[in-house]
Amino acid sequence: MPTAKQDNDLYEVILIESDDDFAVICPGIPGAISQGKDREEALVMIADAIARCRLYPLPGEESETRREELGQLGKATIAELVAECEEEGLEYYVCEVAPRLINPLVERFDISTHIC
Repeated sequence: MPTAKQDNDLYEVILIESDDDFAVICPGIPGAISQGKDREEALVMIADAIARCRLYPLPGEESETRREELGQLGKATIAELVAECEEEGLEYYVCEVAPRLINPLVERFDISTHIC
């Protein structure tokens, strides 16, 4: 089972406020998208999503060089999202977040042996 390594990297995220909640996206990490009922919860949830995406990277995403490329792509995507939010009059926040698991990892098991 993989374990969460200590990750001191900070990842840029954008929180976009709606009437009911906050959506949060980390474009530098494929699949790191979440939401929360307020800013604090959204940031906790994206920190967890980033940590999990780092533990289980998509094929081809695990090399340091690829992570650096994704980080640069993420910064460009944040700039595009900021421009869209400003154009549409949406409230948004750009923050840096460190990966952090909020729940311990659950060991994976073969579901076919546990079917009722």
